[in-house]
Amino acid sequence: MELNTKHFGLIEIEEKGIIQFTDGLPGFENLKQFVLLGSPDKDSPFQWLQSLDNTDIAFVVIDPRVFKPDYDIDVDDSEVEILRIKDVKNVLVYSIVVIPDDISKMTANLKAPILINIENNMAKQIVLDKSTYQVRHYILDELRKIGG
Repeated sequence: MELNTKHFGLIEIEEKGIIQFTDGLPGFENLKQFVLLGSPDKDSPFQWLQSLDNTDIAFVVIDPRVFKPDYDIDVDDSEVEILRIKDVKNVLVYSIVVIPDDISKMTANLKAPILINIENNMAKQIVLDKSTYQVRHYILDELRKIGG
């Protein structure tokens, strides 16, 4: 399937790679279908969550454990049921990244991770109620702490 995107131009995607957000994303509830696109730079930890419903929209995402190895989340049983998670090893965890003009102030939303069940491509952004994680967590500060 071909997709003409604002940021990547015309790309070929496989239908089996389409990720379904039944509730959309907070603030983007009407966007239900996405694909995960890797970076052309194979060493980059960043990926893009490209909307199929509005090809002008793509979110930069990162696995938060890249810069915060001790990142740990407690997911409610109701979320596990919604995503039909059978094995946590089949769940990808991403945080949405905000990259301002001053790249040193780049942040990731650790308070509301995106979970993707790779067994069925169902996904959801959850809000961690009982968490000390922040919506704007400075990525480069964390990398300095771990020597990255």
